[in-house]
Amino acid sequence: MARLKPFAILLLLLTTAAWLINAYMVVKTKARIYSNISEIPPVQAVIVPGASVFRSGKLSPVLRQRMDGALKYLHEHKGVKLILSGHAIPHGYNETGPMLDYARKNSIPPEDILVDEKGRSTYVTLLNIHRNFQYRKLLIVSQEFHLPRALYIAQGMGMDSFGLVVAAEDDSIPVREYFVRLKDFILLRISRWFNANAD
Repeated sequence: MARLKPFAILLLLLTTAAWLINAYMVVKTKARIYSNISEIPPVQAVIVPGASVFRSGKLSPVLRQRMDGALKYLHEHKGVKLILSGHAIPHGYNETGPMLDYARKNSIPPEDILVDEKGRSTYVTLLNIHRNFQYRKLLIVSQEFHLPRALYIAQGMGMDSFGLVVAAEDDSIPVREYFVRLKDFILLRISRWFNANAD
């Protein structure tokens, strides 16, 4: 029983930290999340973070909601770039290919579409965009539970970002999201520390 006590304490600390960081991210990003397209400040590019794609190549409901939200914004704001980011394995699982096809079928000009095939997580997606693209005023389109973390990371990397909420069948926050927020909060702090010490 005594051996289990340190693990119980560690679990309690992790759970408390995850809850506190969750609340902090929500408060810090709340004013930058919109459900009405007409209220969003001007941006240079719209980001659609990847999500599951079925074996047939059909977008999952979550990813289709994100794409439809982005397309609605882009049809009202011509010339804004679309950045599609997701996980793509050569000759294997691919998120960005079907996303690209969907955008083209919905009349987005090819010259306005940029693709990041190495976006295997939200943190990596935003890091890739920060490193590889020149755009710094961004709109991230995603479900409500996901946007606080995505915006917090983007802001922490120096990108002026806003969020567009798309409807979800289930508005509850997945339990996993609390702990992923904790992970990304720590990653961002480590990255800043290394950057500061590299100067």
